[in-house]
Amino acid sequence: MFIILMFFPIFLGVSYIITRWLLRIDYGPFSNVLWALRFIGVAVHELSHFTMCIIVGIRPKGIVIRLRSRMTGNVNPSGKVSVDWHNGTFLQAMFICLAPLIFATWLFFWSLSIVFTAHLNPFIRIIAGFFCVSLFLGATPSKPDFRIIGHWFKKNPKYSLYQLTLLVLSGFFMWAVLVYYSIVLPLDLIYYILVEIGYYILKYGFRAIGWAVFKVASFHNPQRSTSPRIKYGQFMARRFKPSKPSKFGKREAPW
Repeated sequence: MFIILMFFPIFLGVSYIITRWLLRIDYGPFSNVLWALRFIGVAVHELSHFTMCIIVGIRPKGIVIRLRSRMTGNVNPSGKVSVDWHNGTFLQAMFICLAPLIFATWLFFWSLSIVFTAHLNPFIRIIAGFFCVSLFLGATPSKPDFRIIGHWFKKNPKYSLYQLTLLVLSGFFMWAVLVYYSIVLPLDLIYYILVEIGYYILKYGFRAIGWAVFKVASFHNPQRSTSPRIKYGQFMARRFKPSKPSKFGKREAPW
């Protein structure tokens, strides 16, 4: 699992080099094969965005995958996922925009294990090998993806850093528990589910601590509890999360 996490930047770098430089070279009769693999990679890329939207609770409005450019008609695989961002947060935007890298890395290791499984049909192993190549051709998040991440971080930097801190703490906490008790998970996916559970435990745990501190302070200074400027709900909303979409008649994001 940690090897895969460390492989993320390597996969990103190799995919970026391939898509930004090597794809611009004319390979003659092999170009059609390369563009076909590129189309599969783009399909995985857009489906990763779409799937992650559903996982993190952001409603996707639609998905488009094209083989040819709408402007020139030439073969140039591309795609787009329309997302309803009105109630999103930085953490949701980060997972959605980095979804192609996350999914492609896991699919690459799964396909590679098929390639090196000797008892499988050689034809299946060859297909898995080509699929590995296609993943490199579509794993790189696009420039708009990175711009969206930056936009949502700048929209509320304090809350964005708060979310990142909770995510890192929950990941470290769950890893420490598994190591201390020598727990071996049957699937690595369970670890990420545990990290999500830990995220919410820390999130609402900190809120409970803040609520307790506020009540103790109010008990020792009753005049503070009557001040509209320091009501606990308002204080927590400003400090720990962005303006509630419910105030504008919109559904609040679960993150």
